[in-house]
Amino acid sequence: MSANALKFTTHEGVAKVVPLDTVRLIRPMTDEDKTRAKDSLKEKRGIDIDAARVNVRIEFGDRSSKLAQESLDAIREQGVALVNLGSDRYVPATNITGAEAFTKEDSERLKGDDYTLKQTFRSKVETRAGTVLSSATPVQIMDRRAKAMDAVPANSNNKGGPKLKQA
Repeated sequence: MSANALKFTTHEGVAKVVPLDTVRLIRPMTDEDKTRAKDSLKEKRGIDIDAARVNVRIEFGDRSSKLAQESLDAIREQGVALVNLGSDRYVPATNITGAEAFTKEDSERLKGDDYTLKQTFRSKVETRAGTVLSSATPVQIMDRRAKAMDAVPANSNNKGGPKLKQA
């Protein structure tokens, strides 16, 4: 599997492969998250899931999401470098195209749009799948991105990352 795609198994046991650049966020699921997802799917769609089988929620650029059986470590083993934006929210490192300060004006503008900000955000992170807010500073985001790209397992097919110059 190349680092241009993400392979995962849905809660129904269906193996899926999606372009990595469509992934907006990956969040590990707590027991509370799993219970909430199980109850919601049962109520809204009549779907009964085994909550113990899901480990992460994958959110896409169109704001849709899928529950997946893989863990964050299993995703990393595919050669997908992940960057923690804070609050257990991860973005594929290759999707990050920039980061800038999240200003007081940005915060006021969102509050005017009836958003409730539950935490202090320090940056807006631009990704190929949309903008994501982070509690880390723009410099921290870029440092984490570089570190994640360097930490991709050697057995993966990822060809990205910095090349060392030969003397």
